[in-house]
Amino acid sequence: MALDSAARNPEFQRLIRLQTEAFARNTPYHSLELNDGTVIPGIISVPQLRARLDRYPLPEDLRGKRVLDVGAASGWNSFECERRGAEVVAIDCVEYDELLAVRRLRDSKLEYAVVDMEEITPERFGLFDYVLFFGVFYHLRHPLLGLENVCSVTRGVALIESYVIDDAPNPAQCFMEFYETDELGGQIDNWCGPTTQCLLAMTRAAGFPRAEFLYVDSRRGGLIGHRRWETQRPAPGSAAPFLCSAVNNRHNDIVFQPRKDEYMCLAFLSEEALKKDDVFVEIDEYGVPPLVLVRHDAGYWQVNVKVPPGIEPGDHDVRVGTKTSGFSEAVRIRMLAAGADRRSGETPFAAFSEEVAAPEFVRVENTMDRTTVFHGYRNESLACRFLHSEGSLNLSQVQLTIDGKPWPLLSVERPEPGIWQVNARLRGLEAGRHQLQLRTHRSGFSKVFEIASDPVF
Repeated sequence: MALDSAARNPEFQRLIRLQTEAFARNTPYHSLELNDGTVIPGIISVPQLRARLDRYPLPEDLRGKRVLDVGAASGWNSFECERRGAEVVAIDCVEYDELLAVRRLRDSKLEYAVVDMEEITPERFGLFDYVLFFGVFYHLRHPLLGLENVCSVTRGVALIESYVIDDAPNPAQCFMEFYETDELGGQIDNWCGPTTQCLLAMTRAAGFPRAEFLYVDSRRGGLIGHRRWETQRPAPGSAAPFLCSAVNNRHNDIVFQPRKDEYMCLAFLSEEALKKDDVFVEIDEYGVPPLVLVRHDAGYWQVNVKVPPGIEPGDHDVRVGTKTSGFSEAVRIRMLAAGADRRSGETPFAAFSEEVAAPEFVRVENTMDRTTVFHGYRNESLACRFLHSEGSLNLSQVQLTIDGKPWPLLSVERPEPGIWQVNARLRGLEAGRHQLQLRTHRSGFSKVFEIASDPVF
């Protein structure tokens, strides 16, 4: 069904022209309050600004919290958050003289930076308990990237408001209008008009696991982007999922790189009949929205997620849970530093002692055809299932050797309770028979298992 676009609405166009004319007369965009109660009048009144902010669950007491105001304009929201006790960073793509003047008059300590959306990173600004993202989305040439940057610096919630082209969320209307030049209000920096459903969907796609709709009023839509799932309360007697593995969908290893379009594939066991909305994924304390859920014939579930922005370099815990059963034990992934080569993510083996029995091979196979013959194909990998007599294992605690030489591993997994598995690529292996052995950081080497290599290249 077609929507009555405000880009073609004469009244909307008239209001935009009035705002533009007021800017030309140096009228502040926001009305601004001084400490003595004096109000500097602007295009938007203090009651209007306060009414908008009051629609969001922003606490009156913000002491000890950090707030980022994206698109701060004249700064009323920034000064109000500072009045409530927050440490505030205000940013915009142009400098507003009235913000600077009122900052001096109020003896304000807020930080002010003139930056574009692409420059908003946790490395530069840190993380924030609340991010205000009012009236910016539709001005962006790259709106999803802008939301990802907002997500990357949010550790709590983002309060989002944007121009929208409908009056309520409708799952059947998830799209945006694109404005090539000045179709929306005669402004060349108005690039898009989302439906409310589209704004909610793009908020989730940017990395917020929950997008909570608040209102639509006069073609302005308000919502909240949450970085965490709601607290889950497992049903009595329910069994948490058994998480087998969490790997990079491109490389089948546990290594991820920042600012790349990478996806994580989780394999887990659960006896529940599940739908996608029943499944919750976490990286550390942050929720991650599932993209697809599949039940495989082999008996395990697979859920894929987009790795969210802003994950710091280092090792991170991944869990999967359901609505009724709580969360699994964690497995580890590794995020590299910006610009780091993938090889820097390899984990060296760290031998400790020989205190326990050696691993025992259960099954060794080529993952493409389940044989023990390898051809060097791109998507071919070695999977070695084994038993061992100690607790949890990670990449630094297992070593695979081929013909007595250490061989790099992609991941360590648990395909089922009591069974462990290591995975490796065998490209570059010479033709012929080869001997595999495994050891852990606390054991000697296993017995030899033979495979064959018959390279096609």
